[in-house]
Amino acid sequence: MNDIKHDIKKRHKNLTEFRYIAVGFFLTILSGAIMLSLPFSSRDGQWTNFLDSLFTATSATCVTGLVVFDTFRHWSIIGQLVILVLIQIGGMGFISIGVAFSMLLHKKIGLRQRDLMQESVNALEIGGIVRLFSVIIRGTFLIEGIGAVLLAIRFIPDFGIIRGIYFSVFHSISAFCNAGFDLMGINEEYSSFTKYVADPLINITIMLLIIIGGIGFTIWNEVRIKKLKFSRYSLHAKIVISTTLILVFGGGLFLYIFEKNNTIAGMDTPGAIFASLFGSVTARTAGFNTVDTAALTQESKLLTIVLMFIGGSPGSTAGGIKTTTMAVMIIYIVSLGNCETRDACSQT
Repeated sequence: MNDIKHDIKKRHKNLTEFRYIAVGFFLTILSGAIMLSLPFSSRDGQWTNFLDSLFTATSATCVTGLVVFDTFRHWSIIGQLVILVLIQIGGMGFISIGVAFSMLLHKKIGLRQRDLMQESVNALEIGGIVRLFSVIIRGTFLIEGIGAVLLAIRFIPDFGIIRGIYFSVFHSISAFCNAGFDLMGINEEYSSFTKYVADPLINITIMLLIIIGGIGFTIWNEVRIKKLKFSRYSLHAKIVISTTLILVFGGGLFLYIFEKNNTIAGMDTPGAIFASLFGSVTARTAGFNTVDTAALTQESKLLTIVLMFIGGSPGSTAGGIKTTTMAVMIIYIVSLGNCETRDACSQT
């Protein structure tokens, strides 16, 4: 027995930070899939195929937004709450959730835990990592709370008090975590936010939640410390913020041009602008939509693919190759073009 305990402890110590995080996500996904496959998680009270449940749990935990069922029409309240918990864990990272419980229980956070925390958010240094996580945890729930309150202004009149509050919380978390899961199947199956295509409150709130969640936790901390003094920001922060703004407004402009005679043709100017900006913001990682994605022009679909490929920023709730990677690639290509010969570039 002692040998077995010693072997388990040895294996635990040999886990690198990366492996520890990977195992944690695997167990989270597996637990979620088992929960979703049980009868109480489906609206009709029947077992859900485990492969479909595993797909849904993986999509929720990895905040991908792909679904095999309409979230509102297939899953019961329990199933929806399981998905919501998986989204929150996936968006914040299960390490952040563990740190939150440790802070609540006033437990000491050791060096091993600090290494994991640094790895999970791609922090540049371990110093101040606990303070950073405190900002992440408090900021996440504060922003999601504000988002829920704003969404409730529209959802409570549309769905009633109880359901309106529930829908507000669900979509605020889903948007902030860039997950793309929605309950708008209550209106029409797989309809997402098409009912609110020209609604300023819904559009602005959802877009801001997506952008704030996808810009990166370290950027939050830098903005908190240095306020709006952009010149004092680190190079990383300047690249992230500049690239994000270019992608949001540049993508929105091109979508407006590509779709003005197509999906947004019958809209007034404000509605068309909202639809274009929303499509630009959500394409990079969130997965919501306010117009029929299948009806987009070929140019818009190609642009959407590019935006999805880029994704969000490092250490955020978003996916993709990241804004910084794209920016560095472009800067490198431009620098090569400015060199007269490849040999001259290699010498510099």
